[in-house]
Order: sequence, then structure tokens, then C-alpha cells
Amino acid sequence: MGNKERLQLILIFKGALLRKMLPGLIMVSLLTSTLALIHFNSKELQSFNLTISAALPGYMGAALGLLLVFRNSTAYEKWWEARKEVGALVNTSRNLALCLNAFLPYGHKVKTYMIELLTSYVFTLKDHLRDKETFSHLGNLTDKEKALVTKAEHKPNIIANLMMVHIEELWRNKEITDFQQYILIEKVNGLIDVQGKCERIKNTPIPMAYGFLLKFFINIYVIILPFSLIDDIGWGCVPLVMLLYYILMSIVVTAEEIEEPFGTDLNDLKLDLISHNIGNNIREIIGHE
Repeated sequence: MGNKERLQLILIFKGALLRKMLPGLIMVSLLTSTLALIHFNSKELQSFNLTISAALPGYMGAALGLLLVFRNSTAYEKWWEARKEVGALVNTSRNLALCLNAFLPYGHKVKTYMIELLTSYVFTLKDHLRDKETFSHLGNLTDKEKALVTKAEHKPNIIANLMMVHIEELWRNKEITDFQQYILIEKVNGLIDVQGKCERIKNTPIPMAYGFLLKFFINIYVIILPFSLIDDIGWGCVPLVMLLYYILMSIVVTAEEIEEPFGTDLNDLKLDLISHNIGNNIREIIGHE
């Protein structure tokens, strides 16, 4: 990726963050400006003092830092685990294609068909993890099998089952040995293992209490902070508080984005590209015999 493309991605991401946090930034700026206005007017009238010690925001900032570290690390851990499982999907798909290519002769109908099933499985799993239904990648299946997959609630399982049926058929026809059957079944089981782990990652969100507590703490922090700054920097506390709010909330928003790694946001895994690469890889393997 060149510097120009990287800069464009950064600008897109920053713009997306700004759109998400714009209501909060407006609220913080209005609230801070109101507090500053009240403070300076009350100071002139010598009625009451709104300032507090800087120690309180300091202690709160330390606690807030710990919460932010925990929130960010748990989200990134989830994203990284998903990336490892997608990498396992790539490797297992290639290994299954290599085994099919080695065990079955050139031009074997079942081999070509198994590759189409494998490709369909990869794309169907991608859609399944995104809670979407697209059937364009089922074009090479029979009408009966298309109907089975289309009607199924869990489509990747049905395609994996079809691969198992064809492996059993090859073994019964003595076109593969017992050991070759075992290897092929192990590769399909590997796909199912990856699928199960990806589903676990997708269906296990970070507890809502952490996110709510952190956002609540950030809002309290930026509300209290101006009281300790206003005597020192005056109206300068307004842009400073807005900047701090943007920095703190951007960490939270980024964590919320990467903790759902199978989506289509900017920081999510590039499942569309990875799926197409897997399809190209396994077809290339079969094409070089």
C-alpha cells in the first residue's frame, strides 16, 4: 500500500469517527462553553466559585486509562483471534484442494465438483458470519443441492455435508483408499472447526456493562475537567476538552468496531478479498496437474 492510499484510508477512518462522535462533541462543547460563561459571570459578581482541585480529574484520568487499556486489549484480542481463524480457513482450504488433486486423476468429475463445493463453502461461510444470504456462488451445484442449501438455516453445514457425501461415495467406489478417505474427512472436519470458532467469536460480544461504564466515565470526566482548567486557560478549556473527548471516544469507537471482525467496516477483516483469493488459489491448484 502506497503512502497516498494509506493517507486516504486514514482520512476516511477519521471522517467516519468524526461522524459517529459529532453529537457528543457538540454536546461537550455546549456544556463546557456554558460552564465557562457561568464561571466568568459569577467571578465578576463574586457570587460563587466553580473551580475545583486538579487532583480529582487526575485520579479519574488514571482510572479511565486502566478502563481504556482493558477495553482496547479485549477488543483487539478478539479481532486477532478471528484473523488467526480466517488464516486457518485459508490453509485448510488449500490443503483440501491439494489432497483432492493428489488423490484423484486428471479430469475426474468428483474432483472438479468437490472444488466447486469447497469454493461455495468459503463464500457461504463469509455470508453466514455477516448474517447475509447470497446465492451467486452456488451456480455450479445441482438443482437439488441448490434447493437444499437455499432452504437450510445453516448453509455452510449443508455444503460441508455434501462434501462428506462425495468423499463417502469415492471410498465406496474404491476410488480412494481408507487412509485417503481419513485425510479428506479430517480436512473437512478442519473446516467445521474453523467455522465453529468463528461463530463463537461472532456470537460472544464484549459485555455491554464495560462499554456503558466506560462511556459514562468519559462523559463524567470531560464534564468535571473544565472546573480544574478554567482559571488557568480560560476559554481555551473548550477546545481542549473537545480534543480530549475526541481522543478518548475514538479509542472506544475503534474498539467497538474491531470487536466485530467479520463485518464490512474499514477496520474489519477483508473477508471478501480473502474469499476470492481462496477461490483463485484452489482453482489454480486443480489447474496445474
